[in-house]
Amino acid sequence: LEKSTNVRRQVTTNASGGYLLASVNPGLYDVSVTAPGFRTTLLTAVEMQVGRDLILEIDLSLGETSTTLEVTAEVPLLNSESGNLGHVMTNRQIVDLPLNGRGFSELARLTPGVVQLPGTGNVTRIRPEAVNGTTISGVRGRQVSFYLDGADTSEQHQGGSWIQTSVDALQEFSVQQNAYSSEHSRSGSFFNAITKSGTNALHGTAYEFLRNEKLDSRNFFARERAQLKRNQFGAGLGGPVRLPKIYDGRNKTFFFFNYEGMRERQGNVISRNSPSAAMLQGDFSSVRNVIYDPQTTAPNPSGTGTIRTPFPGNRIPSDRLSAQARFFNPFLTTAAAPGAPFVFSPSTAVDMDQTTSRIDHTINDNHRVFFRWSLNNNRLSEPGNSPALGVADSSTRGNNYTVSITSSLRPTIINEFRFNTLYGLISLNPFLLGRDFNKEAGITGLEDTRRSFDTGSFPDFNWSGYTGLAGSSFDQRPKTQDRYTREFVDNLTWIKGAHVFKFGTKIRYYSWLGTDSKQYMGLWNFNGQNTENPANPSGTGDSFADWMLGLPSSATRSFPSDTFGGDYTAWHFFVQDDIKVTRKLTLNLGLRYEYTPFTTAFRGQTGTFDGTQARPLIVASNTNEPDLDAQPAARTAYGYLRDLIQTSSQAGLPYSITRPDKKQWAPRFGFAWRPMDENTVIRGGYGIFYEGEYTDGRVNLFMPPFLLSETALNDRGVNPNRTLPNFFLGAPLGSRNSTVDLTPTYTNLDMGYDQHWNFGVQRQIARNMVIDVEYVGNKGTNIQGSNAFNIPDPGAGAVPGRRPYPRFGPFSYISSDTSSTYHALQAKLERRLSAGLWFLTSYTFSKSLWTSNTPAAGGRYRFERGPSEFQVPHTLAVSYGYELPFGRGKQLVSNANRFTNALLGGWQMQGILIFRSGVPFTPTVSRDVANTGVGGQRPNRIQSGELENPTLERWFDVSAFAVAPNFTYGNSGLRILYPDIVRTIDFSMFKNFQITEGSRLQFRWEVFNLPNTPSFAAPASVVDVPATAGRVTATSTDPRQMQVALKFTF
Repeated sequence: LEKSTNVRRQVTTNASGGYLLASVNPGLYDVSVTAPGFRTTLLTAVEMQVGRDLILEIDLSLGETSTTLEVTAEVPLLNSESGNLGHVMTNRQIVDLPLNGRGFSELARLTPGVVQLPGTGNVTRIRPEAVNGTTISGVRGRQVSFYLDGADTSEQHQGGSWIQTSVDALQEFSVQQNAYSSEHSRSGSFFNAITKSGTNALHGTAYEFLRNEKLDSRNFFARERAQLKRNQFGAGLGGPVRLPKIYDGRNKTFFFFNYEGMRERQGNVISRNSPSAAMLQGDFSSVRNVIYDPQTTAPNPSGTGTIRTPFPGNRIPSDRLSAQARFFNPFLTTAAAPGAPFVFSPSTAVDMDQTTSRIDHTINDNHRVFFRWSLNNNRLSEPGNSPALGVADSSTRGNNYTVSITSSLRPTIINEFRFNTLYGLISLNPFLLGRDFNKEAGITGLEDTRRSFDTGSFPDFNWSGYTGLAGSSFDQRPKTQDRYTREFVDNLTWIKGAHVFKFGTKIRYYSWLGTDSKQYMGLWNFNGQNTENPANPSGTGDSFADWMLGLPSSATRSFPSDTFGGDYTAWHFFVQDDIKVTRKLTLNLGLRYEYTPFTTAFRGQTGTFDGTQARPLIVASNTNEPDLDAQPAARTAYGYLRDLIQTSSQAGLPYSITRPDKKQWAPRFGFAWRPMDENTVIRGGYGIFYEGEYTDGRVNLFMPPFLLSETALNDRGVNPNRTLPNFFLGAPLGSRNSTVDLTPTYTNLDMGYDQHWNFGVQRQIARNMVIDVEYVGNKGTNIQGSNAFNIPDPGAGAVPGRRPYPRFGPFSYISSDTSSTYHALQAKLERRLSAGLWFLTSYTFSKSLWTSNTPAAGGRYRFERGPSEFQVPHTLAVSYGYELPFGRGKQLVSNANRFTNALLGGWQMQGILIFRSGVPFTPTVSRDVANTGVGGQRPNRIQSGELENPTLERWFDVSAFAVAPNFTYGNSGLRILYPDIVRTIDFSMFKNFQITEGSRLQFRWEVFNLPNTPSFAAPASVVDVPATAGRVTATSTDPRQMQVALKFTF
């Protein structure tokens, strides 16, 4: 009997006394067992939690059936049913813990093995990727899945979730680290959340949370507090469906609805490593590096290569300054000293609305159905990284429908069918749309990158060692992305003797379509190579000196793209057998097979490169010609490259280009064993989990003729002939004057998979307290990545002509050659709520390594092993909640009168404390020392680079690194230095006012970063830019912020 709804479910045991209730909502239940000749046994207050199987072993006593033995159930602290590793966050923790932004997924950082970092990819707060920085036990954030009421709401393009449900709409959720049931797909690490359902009593809540800059402290690097006005408000209502004189849904049909909105205007603290005002006039006398005049380039009389003469006094004559640079200089920021930070606080506007609607209906004793509809609608006005860029608007919309039907076919056979659709739409705009800056500045060569309705926007500029200027975080004209998922799931559960069998099928269709513009207004890079001393570049040259002379190191131009993308249909099957071998030993055995093909591109807009063939560009088509109407640029590009292009039909390849991997078998094993007593469980398991493809590689339109994009370079060590006003030398886009860009895919790819394993001990050390110590491992194999190709060996001379295929630029294959390992000691001490107190303490000591192709560290065949991008060796997380023992019904002042109780009673406090290591960073150099056309190269490491007492001006020893000799790669490794540790101390205090017996008003005061202690971000790590190298200019955490709220519940 579900206590909140009075919905009764009845099953009959088999001959062995086994029984099964599947698809049980989290909550409290009364369980009654009757049999002829035995007394009825009633267990009250049995708690069911999300994602956890609950086994009740009930002993019956001889006697009359009419006699009832009532027992209050104890909440099980130990997981003695499986080897699965995870943690459940209760409704009290979700609703009460201080959350800055009220995103429930932030609570995952309180559990062992979880690291929450900023999202990766095209991330803004309103996009699904905003939460893809959460890694779980070595599983990358973009492979972590999100389930809501059993429906997969994950976004496959770059990870994350479309549906961000309000904490007041959730019953509870679990963070699953290793789920050894073969029912689960993808990486095996996921969030599993359950929404609230209606009950027989009408219940609801209304609330508003307020934040204001008057309650906050200023950022460590800011001169004043950043603007902030945030209002989060909402209401929820649930109960039986009742239509007067028509239908009474008590005990049968229930509804729940929740709405939450947010309106925020927040000043962002943006720190730009900026040039000085004098530098923008050509005066580099305050720059430590010597600035050389490229027009004096001459053969080196005492050796090979060339030499140059410095500008007298490090000053560029005014008649040599670039008119184009001077045109764009007003859009830059300046600092008092070269490379010093310019800090400003522009305002971001964020509006979010979300609704959750749910209906639960019991058809009869054997059939139940539920339907949920979740809608997210978000808008963002985001400032550029320079005040003169203004703001750019974007919006996202997520829509999810889920219906589930659970049927009891027999007392021991239950079937669950679920249908799920997920639709997401992203709309993005660039900065300063509608203005042709290239034409105004006198930059030519980009006229044929647009169509009549492309009105222009701001270009992209990058300077090594300084903060760049970006026309958009994404593209230089408006773009859209449509993403759609449709999923059918059917699971059959059968209990037979000591076995619980489960069989299932999942059919998943995924589609991703979008538009793009790339750099149709131009992407310009400056690295200091044109003002360095070619004979000895160390300590010479500056990227802004190159800029003031109008001498880029490289530039890219592209033709905008209309609809592209791709889709696939996956078929998954599994069988699972959970065996109760003895009362003390349970085994979990499973096997899963997945057929997840690689994405087939929309209208064939994908391809590969085979350098052994006369026509090496192979694009998808079932005929002898590509679909030249798929993109506006296709016919033009085909005209330039026709002699290099063939179709997949001609090459004998499938239309998808990449052959499907049909070997996706995934065995699973888990166990739980109680060898000594009921208070100790030894658990473990092993399983293989296939990640599935993330689609921001193969379907992202990087293949000609559909994408017409090219890059031109200025050679090192010469008097450059390509200048900012005429960098492409008057040649049309697609001609042989520049190198064509492409990103092909391998034709044979293995689907990436993770091997998970863990072994540990759980011990109940008190009535409400349990300790859990685990060894957790994970090995990733065939992970999707990229392999660099068409990169020349280090050496002198022009880069394009030295490439293996000179007509193309440096490109990377979409590959499956990346691998990873993760090993961790994870410990957890938990006290369940008792006497008004609960707490959770987690500690993780881990090592996460990554092996991938790194051309910047050694060329196209260089694979490098080092710390992963989410390597965090130490993490300590403590959370707690405590009801102060004052007032009526409490230990102290329990007989208080109404006034005293109102004053002293109803107080509670909660808190979160997190200390963790920072993510390591990699020292690099600003220029192409090896002369291979690859950026981000490494210096030589002479000493460790670590400092015993680092400061903000000198976080690491820059002198421990030196620019490698010309035409060589440096030997410094990947992510070898660590930034500051991250400290988080959040606290909240509530006062509850009882209005009536069933209603209360709650006042909340919450403070984030209570001691206002800054945690500093990684320093500037380009070691040959002395103005910025080693300097810390930003924090990794916010300053102290406060939030107040008022909440009414009934």
